Amino acid sequence: MSLLEYDDKFVPIPLFAASLGMITGFTFIFPWMGLITVPIASAIIFSIVVGDITFVELPSSIEITKHEEE
Repeated sequence: MSLLEYDDKFVPIPLFAASLGMITGFTFIFPWMGLITVPIASAIIFSIVVGDITFVELPSSIEITKHEEE
């Protein structure tokens, strides 16, 4: 059985249903992804600005005292 029965095109119903399901699913999930990822990204950026997350490895206090003794 086909959704479109033309001489040059044949689109089976399962293929059409799968594509329709994917379109509907992505349309439904994108707003939720935005609502979840925007606050998480904002929190990460805020933590980097405040200094909770740092990309510079600070020496430990043992290494500092060892260096001062030399």
